[in-house]
Amino acid sequence: MRSVLFTLSLTGILLGATACTTVPDPAEVCSAEWIAPRADRAMKDFKRDTQSIFKTLKKTGSRLDNGGNIGPLQMFSLMNSLSRLGKKLENGRAMRDMRTLATTCDDPKLIKNAMTNFMRDQGIDEKFIRFLNNFEAYTTLLETGEKPYIRL
Repeated sequence: MRSVLFTLSLTGILLGATACTTVPDPAEVCSAEWIAPRADRAMKDFKRDTQSIFKTLKKTGSRLDNGGNIGPLQMFSLMNSLSRLGKKLENGRAMRDMRTLATTCDDPKLIKNAMTNFMRDQGIDEKFIRFLNNFEAYTTLLETGEKPYIRL
């Protein structure tokens, strides 16, 4: 019985020691070729997870651009979509993956750049993208995943 316990504990120690040696060195793995597919995969996941949200945002924006008004039902739908988007930015899997990439490679601009490209692909107006990118609360949310306290 003692020999079995000894063998099991020794195996556990050896497995733990080999796991430590396989941690990648950021200097070696943070090349553009290594980052690009991981960031692309995360943003594809984000697109899939937020497809209905952006559909609502575009529909509402289009209505306003054409001189229309937002009624109570559209306002409720818009607020619900913005809340869901906030949750995806705060703790969605894709954003967690992007934060891991940014942290691993010490590149805080990685997430903002990916989101900027994503919004352009979604047809979001360039003025609005610039506004968001200069909005400190948005940047904090992307980088940390924590909702900032916004004071108006």
